[in-house]
Amino acid sequence: MSQVTPADSKISIIHWPAKTLVNPVIGKPSRPISGDTEYQTMNVFEGLGGKVSSGTWQSSAGHFSSNVQGYIEFCYIVEGDCRLVDPDGTVHRFGVGDHFIMPEGWTGHWEVDNFVKKVYLVAEA
Repeated sequence: MSQVTPADSKISIIHWPAKTLVNPVIGKPSRPISGDTEYQTMNVFEGLGGKVSSGTWQSSAGHFSSNVQGYIEFCYIVEGDCRLVDPDGTVHRFGVGDHFIMPEGWTGHWEVDNFVKKVYLVAEA
């Protein structure tokens, strides 16, 4: 992970591999609905005193709830596909090349049939 905070630090472009996650953090959804989902996260950047972060996240199949509280998240799908479902049942389908923002306060759930990988940028609200 790279972090640029001191004013005298060399500021450089952050670049990370798109295909392979290096030393990812492995976890499971805290609010599973169905399936035996496992995800991997590789956070590669933190800035603004930890208020902004970016990296790559990937998930195996399953359905799990999401509750975006205290932050907003921009996502760009680089592999696989998924659906995000609003509380009213509206389904948003995303595949390779699609991008979306989960605004602060969004609740709903993810549906991953096989696999999905995204690049993300999170900013604390």
